[in-house]
Amino acid sequence: MRYYHDPNHACFTKHLQKLVKAHGGKWVVIAGGSLIGVASEAELKKLTALARKRHPKDIPLIAPIPRKEELECIL
Repeated sequence: MRYYHDPNHACFTKHLQKLVKAHGGKWVVIAGGSLIGVASEAELKKLTALARKRHPKDIPLIAPIPRKEELECIL
């Protein structure tokens, strides 16, 4: 049986705790299995364009980074 592996999602999961601690409430853009950057919602368009330029064949992962208190509510 083969499993689907998304390198962008894996990168997000791997770095989630650090992202929450340092950048909770902002947005993360990941492409090609690498963190492209963290931005406010207003800056997201530039960061998404950079991700598409660096990894044109990849669909970037664009996700909000939860705040620490939001994450605690989920758990």
